[in-house]
Amino acid sequence: MCCARALTALLALALSTGCIVVRTYVGNELPVSGDGQLVPGTTTKADVLRDLGPPDRLVHQFEGDMFVYAYIRRNEGTFLLEEPVFTHLTIFSYTKEQEKTDRMVVLFDRAGTLTDVFVRRGTEQLDPY
Repeated sequence: MCCARALTALLALALSTGCIVVRTYVGNELPVSGDGQLVPGTTTKADVLRDLGPPDRLVHQFEGDMFVYAYIRRNEGTFLLEEPVFTHLTIFSYTKEQEKTDRMVVLFDRAGTLTDVFVRRGTEQLDPY
């Protein structure tokens, strides 16, 4: 009888643990720089809009416009230990979150021709889950 209670308690404890992994991606992956898709002096606003879509942010400047693109990756992992039968009390909870962003700034002159592209990659430093 005592072994049955211990086994039931152990089984209830084992069934009450949970692990959740969530991955969230916002935006589209940015093109690799140097792939020939964005050529200063040749590429136009229309080309960029056709190939990359609308920017996340548009800044009008005196010398020309600036498009800002962002790609955000977020990983979240949660480990949860609960008492599932009577109280549903959370005994232990651990969550690890990480968010990294790639950003690309595309500069145009007044005529709408690409002058420069700046890319900062942050998602490469995201820890694997």
